[in-house]
Amino acid sequence: MRIISYLSFLFCLPPCAIAIEGSSSMATQLADHYLKSFVESVNPLPKMDPSKQTKRLDTTITEIHLSPKTEREVVFNKIFAQSSYYQTRFQQSLFNPYGWHDLHLFYGTTTAPGYHFLSRINRTLTVLGEGALASLIGAPIADLEALTKRQEFIGLLCEDRPLYNGLKSALQDYQPSEKAMLSFWTETDPLYAKEYDKYLTRLFYTGSAASNKSATTLQTKKIWLRDIWNIYSNYTWYPLIGLPIAGIVYQFISPDTHKDAFSMLYLNWLPAYNIYHTHEGIKELKQAGGNTHGLDAVLYVPPILYTIHSFYQYYKGYRNYKEYAGVLHHLALRMADVQNFLITAKKVQKLVAQNPAFAAHYGLQLEPINRLLARLNESSEVGNLLRYLEELPLRSWSYIWNHAGKLLASYKLFLAHKAVFHDAMYALGELDAFLSIATLMEETAALNGPHRYTFTKLLSPKGYRKPRLALVEMWNPMLTPTTAVGNDLTMDEASKTRNVILTGPNAGGKSTFLTGVATAVVLSQTFGIAPAKSCELTPFSKINTYIEIADDIAAGKSLFMAEVNRFQSHLKLLKQLKKAEFSFTIFDEPFSGTNPVEGSAAEYSVLNYIAEYSNAFNIVATHYPVVMLLEQREPQKGFKNYKVFIKSIGKDGKIHYTYKVIPGASNQTIAIDILAAQGYATEMLEQARDIINHPEQYRKSFAK
Repeated sequence: MRIISYLSFLFCLPPCAIAIEGSSSMATQLADHYLKSFVESVNPLPKMDPSKQTKRLDTTITEIHLSPKTEREVVFNKIFAQSSYYQTRFQQSLFNPYGWHDLHLFYGTTTAPGYHFLSRINRTLTVLGEGALASLIGAPIADLEALTKRQEFIGLLCEDRPLYNGLKSALQDYQPSEKAMLSFWTETDPLYAKEYDKYLTRLFYTGSAASNKSATTLQTKKIWLRDIWNIYSNYTWYPLIGLPIAGIVYQFISPDTHKDAFSMLYLNWLPAYNIYHTHEGIKELKQAGGNTHGLDAVLYVPPILYTIHSFYQYYKGYRNYKEYAGVLHHLALRMADVQNFLITAKKVQKLVAQNPAFAAHYGLQLEPINRLLARLNESSEVGNLLRYLEELPLRSWSYIWNHAGKLLASYKLFLAHKAVFHDAMYALGELDAFLSIATLMEETAALNGPHRYTFTKLLSPKGYRKPRLALVEMWNPMLTPTTAVGNDLTMDEASKTRNVILTGPNAGGKSTFLTGVATAVVLSQTFGIAPAKSCELTPFSKINTYIEIADDIAAGKSLFMAEVNRFQSHLKLLKQLKKAEFSFTIFDEPFSGTNPVEGSAAEYSVLNYIAEYSNAFNIVATHYPVVMLLEQREPQKGFKNYKVFIKSIGKDGKIHYTYKVIPGASNQTIAIDILAAQGYATEMLEQARDIINHPEQYRKSFAK
């Protein structure tokens, strides 16, 4: 039969390395997965009425419109993916290539993409924290020392309320600035608009990139061209013109009148006062017997025109002041969002330094923040940037009293060196992630329900030559802790259990149990916590899933071939396991993509084969009864039957599920009862029951 040749091919595979997901960075892979959980409708931009269009440039650059999806895309693809610190922390994953998808870690089903594991445990305050939390969940570790330290971080945060509240407060202060700061890493930020960039350059910058980073150069241009020429000169236009003109006329008048001539001439150039001065001159002339020949009104025309034009110049000066002050004010507010990150980093550094116990455990995680802040003392462009951000009053900006050159230079310096913030941004996000876990544990405990999160007892591989996993009252975090059902499971050498065969009726909770155990392992090897009353485990070097396998029509692969390929990858992985490495795998109905006779035969033989690997734990949910025989026929391989069962079918005909998992082989069949509960025709169900009760009458084989 064809299935036999598939299996022969499967068991004879040579060992080879498995690439997790190509050569792309983990941040990029996370973005590909997580962004699927955001369903955003794209509304077409409204068309503007041509009659209402204006040529006036919009200088309001503080209105930032980033969708939640775009924010996270920026964090993963533009910041984390470009962070060298991030890359060194996330070089490998214990997951097989399917774990993220199978466990719905970062996106849910097609009908509810936003309901996933991350959404259930996320309590972060920032998008950076959310990204860091996703990164940590996506890359469990087997390093016992590192896991123990993570447990201690979370334990200290739970116990030290002043520290917890202080760090949380610092992140809350940063939160309002995050959207605007992330916008600097997009291509659509209002500051980057071509017209606005030209406008800003014309007003305050030069054609030299080096000069645009010099606070002194930019301040000089601002003072001479904007302040003196475009603002102050408008207020002194006629008085300034009057000085040289009065001086010239002064040279041609009689020396006898020199005493008062200059002042009299100059007063004609003082706006408003020159009207009064003209009036008084005419009055004195008439009192002295002079004659204006009826030209009084004409004599008033020049001073009035001068005054009107001068007031127009005043208006221009004020208008220029408001425009320039507005531009710099908005730029200051945008840079204040970057400044707020720096302020938050300094607060965190100070809070941790004040807590020696936490600093001793968490100091290395803050190294990127410490490195960034240490550059405040550098004589470099980065040092200048950080000092400007530290000293400028950006939230209360004054055009007159504050140093515009430093503000303008800080913007250009930030654009040139924003990559120096990447590592520190991840470090701040990671701190938020640990705070989130402490908050999660606190919130769940406060419910006073039957379930909560507890710290996992991590067992050293040095003391355990073989793997161990022991869970008491384990519950699935995808469910509400107040209503979830807890289950126990022990797998180790002492209990002679390495391979669990899980059977039972449909909708009885098999898949929920499988993913619950898997997520308990993931959380234990990420933060050292588990959704259980107690949890003990030896860290696993490989965490594998075999769930929701789909066909690949485009590649010409049927569902069964997809299953064969998945098992092929799993066998490669097992063959690579070293003596001191342990593997944990969950299987949900393997080889269900072919007929039951061959599917059950394949599942039985494949599970029996992989059970030879004594360092591997496997939990298999199946509907094939023949697989339950492995416990009896292969006792030396650690097979153990477990079952989910229904309590009863009540008088009302409804099925009452317990969702409990206990040792033993299942003997309950309720598929027909489910059909009956859904209103299927009686004659149809009677025939189905007849087939179940008299299988010998319906036996047919594909074999010749």
